Amino acid sequence: MKKWIRQLSLYRQVLFFSFFITFVVIFMISSFSYALQTKKEIEQLTDRVEGLSTLWTAVVSPEDVEKVIMTKDPNDPAAKRLQQQVNLINERNSSYFHSGIVATSINEDKEVYATVVSNSYEGLKPFSFYKSVDIHNIALLEAIEEKKVVSTKVYTDDLGTWLSSFAPIQNEEGKVVGVLVIDAEASFIKHSQLETILYLTVVFVVTIVIVFFTLKYVLNNVMEPVDEILYGLHEVSVGNFNIHLSGKKNSNLDPLYERFNFMTQQLAILFDRLSISSPLNGKQAVSDEQLHTFEVAIGKMDTIIKETKLLKELQRAEKMNAIGQLAASVAHEIRNPMTVVKGFLQIFLAKDGLSEEEHMYVKLMLEEMNRAEKIINEYLSLAKPDLEFSEKVNAGDLAHKVMDLMNSYALMSKSIGMQTKVSGDVFIKGNVSELKQVLINILKNGIEAMKDGGTLRLSVREEGHFGIFEIFDTGIGMSEEELQRLGTAFYSLKEKGTGMGLMVCYQIIERMRGSIEVESQKGVGTTFRIILPLHRE
Repeated sequence: MKKWIRQLSLYRQVLFFSFFITFVVIFMISSFSYALQTKKEIEQLTDRVEGLSTLWTAVVSPEDVEKVIMTKDPNDPAAKRLQQQVNLINERNSSYFHSGIVATSINEDKEVYATVVSNSYEGLKPFSFYKSVDIHNIALLEAIEEKKVVSTKVYTDDLGTWLSSFAPIQNEEGKVVGVLVIDAEASFIKHSQLETILYLTVVFVVTIVIVFFTLKYVLNNVMEPVDEILYGLHEVSVGNFNIHLSGKKNSNLDPLYERFNFMTQQLAILFDRLSISSPLNGKQAVSDEQLHTFEVAIGKMDTIIKETKLLKELQRAEKMNAIGQLAASVAHEIRNPMTVVKGFLQIFLAKDGLSEEEHMYVKLMLEEMNRAEKIINEYLSLAKPDLEFSEKVNAGDLAHKVMDLMNSYALMSKSIGMQTKVSGDVFIKGNVSELKQVLINILKNGIEAMKDGGTLRLSVREEGHFGIFEIFDTGIGMSEEELQRLGTAFYSLKEKGTGMGLMVCYQIIERMRGSIEVESQKGVGTTFRIILPLHRE
């Protein structure tokens, strides 16, 4: 059933469920009306029978009843008076009513002794036993015990369908000497029920037909715009972007029509541009007929995006190769004279005739020469292949050491607050000295970007399979255009900067299989995220 419903169109599904709900509601109302009318008829008949029983018990003589039950003589004057009275009940009221007087006992065979009965009874004679149904006997005994009028529900026995009322006849001492029984034929209720069912069925069918065609008319008007939109979506899916939805005037779906038409116009422009574009490798462009399907068009766009990305990577690789060769050449030419100068300084340092102050100066020059040589070696790493040594690095310890190192520089430069936050033990895979160089370079740039002081924060955390160094400063910030050029050789926002420092940082992090992300806002500050893979045992 569910599968069949799902296979229906949207219009048929809405029509089916609307009609089904209406059918159920009308059926429930009809059933309730039928039950209510039947109950009302039975209540009216019960009130009528009980009223007659109460009325005629005042007419019947208890002495005559006791005498007749004792003598059991049909010719006794008392028996004739009782017979005349029960016949009179039948004559004064409807022919559907039958009456009689019965004794107060029921024998072992569950038979009731009828003293007198009205002539309207068929198959029932006075002064005889008759076997009745249980509901009849229960009501009779209840009337005798409770000494009040008791009625049965509608029941059926061998003589027909009845609703009986039992009124106890009491003598002066309050003893029940007999029971007046008035039986009302309830067969007319069944006829009335059949008529009601027939009437409700006709009304039900007519109402259902009217509701069906009304629902169909209303749904046609409501679903017509939806069908038009579905048609438009189908046309777009097969490549027809010239479809235009007009819709009905003053429709609530007008804004949807406008957005749909705007979408198709933009798609048509996009696909027209794709149809005249050719691949970067010189292949012939896809024809309009081939392009006007979503799969081919999306494939075409993916190809253009991939080729564009590849071209950018090739350009960047060529640029980095040229920069590496340039850096290697310059570093090599500088290192040669530095080696000579370093050698002479070592000779001077070995002489005994130097004063303590001169000895200190020469030693300081040698230390600076060593530092310069180390920097030159790091620049030479731009031209080296990816064969660097990797080790397990405690990111938290490294962060604290670098911040301690940069703290004095920050205090000497400006009034800058330094903050370090490490979340748990984070171990990354990388080179300690190179990673330290990257952190110092970025922290130094952050300090120099805060001309009027501020806050420099370094945090370390673990996220997924990566460890993250996050450096935040409240400096001058950068624009979107400046962010795009960040890390490019010879591009720097500092007056005397060359841009080589950040470029080397990017190169080092890439060799460690990591990445650098930068977020910045002009006048607010900059955030650097250095993302490196975690060390796994």
